[in-house]
Amino acid sequence: MLTTLRGKFLVFILLPVLAALIAITSVSYFSARRYLIDQMKRSGLDALKADAARFKNMIIQVHAVLGSIAIAEEIGGLTDSQRKKIFIKISDALGNHVTSVFMGFPDGRMVRSKKTLLPKGYDPRERPWYREALTLPPEEFYGATYPYLDASTKDPTITFFRRILDKDGQLIGVGGIDVDIARIVDTLSQYTGLPKNGVRFILSDDARILVHPEMSRVGTYLDHSREAMDVRFAELIRDPTLNSYQFIGERADQRWYMGFHRIEDTRGFIALMLPAEEVLRPLNNLIREMSIIATALIFILLIVLLVMTRKITRPVYALTEAARKVVKEDEYQDAIDVPSKDELGQLTESFNVMMEGLRQRDFIRDTFGRYVTKEVVEELIDNPDGLRLGGEKREVTIMFSDIRGFTPLSEHLGPEQVVDLLNRYLGDMADIVEKYGGTVSEFVGDAILAFFGAPVDHGDSPSRAVACAVEMQMAMVTINKDNVESGLSEVAMGIGINTGDVIVGNIGSERRAKYGVVGHAINLTARVESSTIGGQILISEATYDKVKDTVIIKQERKLRLKGVDEEVVLYDVAGVTFPERLMVPALHEVPLPLSTPLDVRVIRMKDKKEAEFVNQGRLTHFSANCAHVALNQEIRPPTEIRIDFCDDRECVNEKIYGRVVEATNAGDGFEHMLRISYASPEAQKHLKQLLY
Repeated sequence: MLTTLRGKFLVFILLPVLAALIAITSVSYFSARRYLIDQMKRSGLDALKADAARFKNMIIQVHAVLGSIAIAEEIGGLTDSQRKKIFIKISDALGNHVTSVFMGFPDGRMVRSKKTLLPKGYDPRERPWYREALTLPPEEFYGATYPYLDASTKDPTITFFRRILDKDGQLIGVGGIDVDIARIVDTLSQYTGLPKNGVRFILSDDARILVHPEMSRVGTYLDHSREAMDVRFAELIRDPTLNSYQFIGERADQRWYMGFHRIEDTRGFIALMLPAEEVLRPLNNLIREMSIIATALIFILLIVLLVMTRKITRPVYALTEAARKVVKEDEYQDAIDVPSKDELGQLTESFNVMMEGLRQRDFIRDTFGRYVTKEVVEELIDNPDGLRLGGEKREVTIMFSDIRGFTPLSEHLGPEQVVDLLNRYLGDMADIVEKYGGTVSEFVGDAILAFFGAPVDHGDSPSRAVACAVEMQMAMVTINKDNVESGLSEVAMGIGINTGDVIVGNIGSERRAKYGVVGHAINLTARVESSTIGGQILISEATYDKVKDTVIIKQERKLRLKGVDEEVVLYDVAGVTFPERLMVPALHEVPLPLSTPLDVRVIRMKDKKEAEFVNQGRLTHFSANCAHVALNQEIRPPTEIRIDFCDDRECVNEKIYGRVVEATNAGDGFEHMLRISYASPEAQKHLKQLLY
C-alpha cells in the first residue's frame, strides 16, 4: 500500500488523524479522570470536615448545658424533683439524639430524665463517666466516655460529663448527657448527600464500628472483614498522630474512595466510603459516545481522501517525472511551467525555487568550501547576496601570528620539509581558530591572519581571540616535539591581537574575491605582532579593556609603533581564566656563559632583511632560547637583529636571528639580552663547544 502515492496519502493522513484522536481522547480522559478523582477527594474531605464540625457544635451545645447545670447547682437549693424536671426539659430541648440527662451524687443517688427504672443495685459512682470525672485534673471539668453500645437501646452512645463543685470547691456531683451517635449521623445525612452506594459511618479510635448502615457490622472491628483496604483503613484509624486521611484502593474487586476525620473532644472518627465507579460513570459514558463519533468521522474522512487523492496524484506524477529528469541529466534545467495557482502550482513554484537554491548552494560549496570556514559557507548559503562584492562596518578582534626565524630556517630545509612543517603548523593552528569561532582570513607563508566576530558574532569575540592565542602557544609544545622527532629545529611563534572597527565582507574583483577584512585596525594588529618575541602574546589596549576580567597579564609595555603617532600600550598575556584556565608555556631556560666570549657582528633587521650594520660585539652567554651580546652602543627593544659569527679572516655561515628584549648599561658598554628566533645548525654546534 505504501508503494503508491495514493496509498501513502491514505496511510499518512489517516494514521496521524487516528493517532491524534486516540491521543486527544486519552489525554482528555485521564485529565478528566484525574480532575474528578481530585474533586471527589476534595468533596469527600470537605464533607467529612463539615460533618465533624456539626458534631463539634453539638458537643459545644452539650458542654454549655452541662455548664448551666453546674451554675445552678453552685447556687444551690434544688431538690431532686426539681432537678428531674429540669433534666427532662433539657432532654426535650436538645433533640432526639440526646437519650438522657442525669446527675450522680457522692452518696450514690442518681437523678435522670429517663423514666425507665435503673437496674437493681445500680451505683453511679461505679460508672466509667463518674470515675473519669473524678480523675480529671483540677483545672479540667469536662470529659467524654469512650463510644459504647447502650445496654438498653443497643445504640452507639457517648456520655459527655462534667464535674460539679460548690463554692468551696467540694464535689456536689457529676452531671452527664448521653448522646445517640446513630441519630446524629441520620441528622448529618440531611445536610450532606452521598452518591449511590456511598456509606457514612462512625468508628472508635480502635477501629470499632459504632454506626453503619449494615447493622451486622455495628460493634465489629473494621478489619474484621480481612479486606486489604479495610485492614489498611483500620491501621490508619489506630494511628494516634492522624486526624484525617483519604485514599483510593481496591475492595471486593471495586475501586473505592475512603476517608476519615477525627471528631474533636471524642475518641471517634466519622468516615466515608464512596465507589469511584459512580463518580467516573458520566466520564465513561462520554468516552463511549466520543468513540462512536470518532469512528464515523474516520469513515467519512476515508471516502473524502479516496476522491481527493485521485485528483492530486495525476499532476504530482508529472512533477515527479520532471524531477527525475533533473537527476538523470546531472544538471539543473530551466524552471518548469507552473500549471495553476492552487497548492499544486505552489508546489511546482517551490520546486523551481528549490532547484535554484540547490544550484547556488552547490556553487558555493564547490567554490568556497576548501578556502573559508564553515561559518562563512553557511552565511553565504543563507544569504546568497553575500557573494556580491562589498561589506559592512563591524567591530572585530584581529589576530596576527608569525613563526619567528622561519625565513632563515626554510633556507636550511628542503622543499618537502618546509611544506610538511607548514602543513602541520597551519593545520593545527587553523583547527584551534575554528574551535573558538574565528575566521582564518589568509595564510601568508608562515603567517596567519584571523579575525573573530564575523560572519558570526558570538558576543565575546575578544575573549575568544585571546583564549585562542593562548591555546595556539600551548600547541607549539606538541609541534616542536614533532619537529625534534623529525630532525627539525624547534620554532617559536609570536601573536598580536587588536580590536577595532573594520570593513568585513567579500573583497576583490568579480572574477576573484575572498571573504576578509580591511581597515586601520589590521595594520595596527600587524605592528603589535611585529613587536612580539617567540612564545609571546601581545594585545592592544582596545582588546585589554574588553578582556581584563578574564586575562592574566605578565607585564605592560609602552612602545612606538610604525605608522602610529603616539606611544601604544601593549599587554603581555600570561594566560586566561575563561572559558577555562589556560596558561602560556613559560620559558625558564637561562643562558649559560661561554668559556670564551665570541666576536660577532650585529646587523639590524627590518622586514626580515638587512637594514644596517650596527657594530662589532661579543657573544657572552647562550641557550636554545636566549643569548647575551655585549656592544659599545645600545639597541633598544624590541629591535630585530642578526648575529654573524666572525673568525680572524671573515664572517662564516654561522648566524643567530632574534629580537632584543632588554638592554642594560654595563658601564663600559651595553649588555643586550636576545630572544632567539632561529640559530643556524652551524652556530648551535659551534656554541655548544664553547659552553662550560
